[in-house]
Amino acid sequence: MKLKIKKDEILKGLQRIQGVVDKKNTMPILSNMLLVADSKGVEIVATDLEIGLRGRYAAEVEKTGAVTVSAKKMFEIVRELPEENVQIRVEDGNWVKIVSGRSQFKLVGLPKEEYPSMPDVAEEGMITIAGDALRDMIKKTLYAAGENDARYVLNGLFVHLTPGKGGLNIRMVGTDGHRLSMIDRTVETKHKEESVIVPKKAMMELRRLLEEDESLEGFQIGFGKNHALFRRGDLVMVSKLIDGNYPNYQQVLPAQSTKKITVSKDLLAHAVKRVSILSKEKTNAVKIQLEKNALLLSTNNPEVGEANEELEIAYAGDSLSIGFNSRYLMDVLMAMDGANITLELNDSLSPCLIKEEGNEAYKCVVMPMRV
Repeated sequence: MKLKIKKDEILKGLQRIQGVVDKKNTMPILSNMLLVADSKGVEIVATDLEIGLRGRYAAEVEKTGAVTVSAKKMFEIVRELPEENVQIRVEDGNWVKIVSGRSQFKLVGLPKEEYPSMPDVAEEGMITIAGDALRDMIKKTLYAAGENDARYVLNGLFVHLTPGKGGLNIRMVGTDGHRLSMIDRTVETKHKEESVIVPKKAMMELRRLLEEDESLEGFQIGFGKNHALFRRGDLVMVSKLIDGNYPNYQQVLPAQSTKKITVSKDLLAHAVKRVSILSKEKTNAVKIQLEKNALLLSTNNPEVGEANEELEIAYAGDSLSIGFNSRYLMDVLMAMDGANITLELNDSLSPCLIKEEGNEAYKCVVMPMRV
């Protein structure tokens, strides 16, 4: 294998795979990437057996071939190279030689046959969705998904496709049992009803891909029996799906609320952040109290001190005192885009429903805690 490639071109591919390659060294080969040079350019492939990412990049290929080499070391070397052009060739014994200007490096490689192949996922029935819309859906739900939860189905995002008169509704849901986030988007296409659970890591990597380019039109998603497929042009990501039944998240959403307030998102976020400075580190507990035309925030930590803040709101209902984990509240507020948000409450033991004012497509729930 022998090729010449622009530094920026190969660096883009190497950056993309850094989050995919296995860092636990369960299998040494998984810390490598697969480099394949053919007449169309060069392919960079990485997998941790759960997620696979494959991209094609423009290169002048003098001699075709393939090799696997350390993804981290290759990235660190290329990032620091002084020249715009990078030459890569494979020598006897699978040594990978990298040359740029007067800089030369040799990395130990392994034959391509030892590298695990990405699973084949049928591309029939793929759904096309605008990249910015998909990115927004992930951003607004991913924070609520579980992190190494014993209920393994919570360690991913639930994606439910429902055909309707206006097109196909795509619903994305994340929950860890303490908070829930749900968003709906409609795309003009026909598709069967389908639901899957995509692992959190896969969604994190997909979000990174979507964030690197503002012009991600025509992003395609599709689901097989055991895998999800995400594609745009020559960039393909495959992920295993989480097998299991997602909990009935609908029952967490309050059917009706006796108390409803509207408040500036930024004012509330800054107030919560200030008051939480003195909250207990283990619980992050902040108390919210509703009074006539006032929202009071407070925390009391005998070891450090206490904090109080008051926001002016339009409210004429009964008084209510309720406690929340301030970190959970901040996660919701950071994910919301609207200038104003609504909080819908019932009593001190019932969940709080939070929405962007005038937007019924995005709903968040935060469970209360004792303070």
